[in-house]
Amino acid sequence: MSISVKEASGKIELHYFFADTSHSMNALIRNKCEVNLLGILKEISTVLGSRVQVETEAYKEGGLVERFVLRSKSEFMRSLTTAVFHYVLPLEVDIEKVVNEENKDETKKRTEKLRKEIKYYEKDEENAIDMESAASLFKNNLKIIKLKSNFYRQITNCEKVTKLSVQQLKNDDSLSGKPNTISRKKFGTYMLVADTLKPETDEAAVIEIISPVLKVGNYKWKGIYLATGRIINFAMKDNDFKNEVINQGAQFKNGTRIECTLESTRKMSEFGEVTVTGYTVHLVTKKLDDAVSVEIAHAKPAKKKKEPELKQLDLFGSLFG
Repeated sequence: MSISVKEASGKIELHYFFADTSHSMNALIRNKCEVNLLGILKEISTVLGSRVQVETEAYKEGGLVERFVLRSKSEFMRSLTTAVFHYVLPLEVDIEKVVNEENKDETKKRTEKLRKEIKYYEKDEENAIDMESAASLFKNNLKIIKLKSNFYRQITNCEKVTKLSVQQLKNDDSLSGKPNTISRKKFGTYMLVADTLKPETDEAAVIEIISPVLKVGNYKWKGIYLATGRIINFAMKDNDFKNEVINQGAQFKNGTRIECTLESTRKMSEFGEVTVTGYTVHLVTKKLDDAVSVEIAHAKPAKKKKEPELKQLDLFGSLFG
């Protein structure tokens, strides 16, 4: 499925269908739904590198119909944003595949490429945007996936909602393309049952040590993770290195660094932000002081034969019910 921007459209219509003849919805549920929908629109706008202001129109009957009106200096950006939203909201995703194939560097390159194509298109309509490539950027966006999960979880709480449709409208309120409709029985397929993400592993992490642990116990070390410049507290699970530090009194001074395999456990916040919840060093390969680099003896065989659990670890297997 691709994103179509054949016709100018600047409005999004959401139609909640009810099991009865009423035209009202629980205000708290509807407001929480709107927060997540606006969050999706904001993330789409951020990825596109555009400035789009969202307004709302008066509600209409027929179950309950609400409209988001997009404002932008660029007619094309308005149309593209509504088209992406129309594409994203009903889209089911294999979340385990998305996370396992996550590549931040590749996503950054493709985002920059899309923004350049958009600029070229606005200057010269003969330039064509690769819509399939653009679509996958939003399909695999973890923040959008989380916000969608929140939205469908909230709308499920309104028992009289039987289905939902999303439609693009032109500036004169006429239809632009066909509506996408999601039945209630499919709401659950969009909802995450856990917020834990698959851990990230940096096999060549360098940490400048601030506070080593020089006594027995499950105390955390403190250091600067040089890849991010952040001060982190981390668990030292390389017992050979830890015992060497405790028993042999390995020296640490200002600027001492370790090269290691660092695992970052992650989760998504309520608003779809990916946050690191903890750090663990599984293997120390080098200790560096100034220009002196000392390779850790026990790390050599371990590098050749990686721990099986690091390959098999999958905290995302039960993300969907």
